[in-house]
Amino acid sequence: MCKGGGNMRLARMVALALTVAFVVAACGGTSTTPPSKKLKVAFIWVDPVNGSGWTLQWDRARQDLETKLGVETVAVGPIAESADVIPVYEDLIRKGNKMIFATAFGYQPFTTQEAKKHPDVKFIGIGPNTQAPLPNVSTVYGNLWEARYATGVAAGLMTKTNKIGFVVAHTIPSVVAGVNGFALGVQSVNPKATVKISVTNTWYDPPKETEAANSLIQANADVTAQHEDSTATLLASAAAKIYSIGSEADTHNIAPAAYLTGTYYDWSKYAQDQVTALQNGTWKADDYSGDLESGLIAVGPLNSLVPADVAAKFQQAIADLKSGKIKVFTGPIYDNTGKLRIPSGTTWTTIDIYTKTNFFVKGVDGKVSQ
Repeated sequence: MCKGGGNMRLARMVALALTVAFVVAACGGTSTTPPSKKLKVAFIWVDPVNGSGWTLQWDRARQDLETKLGVETVAVGPIAESADVIPVYEDLIRKGNKMIFATAFGYQPFTTQEAKKHPDVKFIGIGPNTQAPLPNVSTVYGNLWEARYATGVAAGLMTKTNKIGFVVAHTIPSVVAGVNGFALGVQSVNPKATVKISVTNTWYDPPKETEAANSLIQANADVTAQHEDSTATLLASAAAKIYSIGSEADTHNIAPAAYLTGTYYDWSKYAQDQVTALQNGTWKADDYSGDLESGLIAVGPLNSLVPADVAAKFQQAIADLKSGKIKVFTGPIYDNTGKLRIPSGTTWTTIDIYTKTNFFVKGVDGKVSQ
């Protein structure tokens, strides 16, 4: 009997153990917990990565998101700045992307349209924002004219002909402000130098950009600059054995002998901040403008063959821009028709620059399309 009672107690203990194990499993024990899903973040390109400095910089930011934050990313493009982007948005959202970086200014109206339909998705566009604010849309842009001013100092000190060429995509305020900042930097060290522009009316067309650069070189420019997405101006200048100032990405390794310096955006920290805020539940929509001090805007390396005194003045200009000692658009500033545009003692704000820049400053050979 004692033997039989022991067997019954053993049976009860086994049954109890099995019951506890079943309950633990049913309540979600570690062995049955599904792996957490990675956050999905998408990018829409306006130009191809290969050959486009602008998109290359954004792609570097995308790669940093994967390596530093462990998110899953996807990139689509090139997509025109038109309604063509709408089905792209829809496809990316359908695939579970919770944040979308639309990396061209012209996407703004379509971003607004999609953001209203998908309030649970965060959208990041290129600013400044021209649409009605929405709680799930942010824009980012930067004071590129600061970096342009610094590169203008280098160009003004290195030109021998006192003729500098500038290939520009469009004469819109953001581009014109950059040209003006560049010209003011040139004039700060070389009042005799002039800046001649050539307008392509396209962000990315290497053959057209090459043609524009060559026309400036034939007009005796011995330093060129650009506000274009490709490296065509740099390569045309390298072929002509003159200096050129890069744009949109650090492209010094593409034509090391010709690359004088350059300007570009560093999107990585901004993109990481946006994604981290989304992960933490602290994300808020805003219209962000960065500058040299914040690191959103950057200046490329200076050619090592540049004389030491030129390098010193170039570095001092960067330091003074970062500290605020140099404020690019402080009067008196005249346009290239002789009209006073910014009175003495007046400094334009970022909003002033974006809303009032419809002219080229004195020393620029070119016209703003009305």
